[in-house]
Amino acid sequence: MNPEANRSLFIFPETRLRLAYLLRRNGFHVRMHGYEYLVSYGNRFLCLILLQPFEATVLIRVFKWLEGSSMLVERIAGLVKTLDETSRVTTY
Repeated sequence: MNPEANRSLFIFPETRLRLAYLLRRNGFHVRMHGYEYLVSYGNRFLCLILLQPFEATVLIRVFKWLEGSSMLVERIAGLVKTLDETSRVTTY
């Protein structure tokens, strides 16, 4: 069994910085720290993105469902998938 088989491209700092860049280009405010992103939209916190690159998993923890937030979270998940199609994205 290859231990690198489940790794995601998010192990590379360049990929993580690219995600922050894409989020900002799409109108989100982002504070990145390592494998975590605190994301707001407008004047409200929207979600926390947790990257688990050694398990090829991305967790999106939505703080409060607001009108239109499901569309915003889908957009975030789509941006994640553009950088790494193999990562499993879970929203809760």
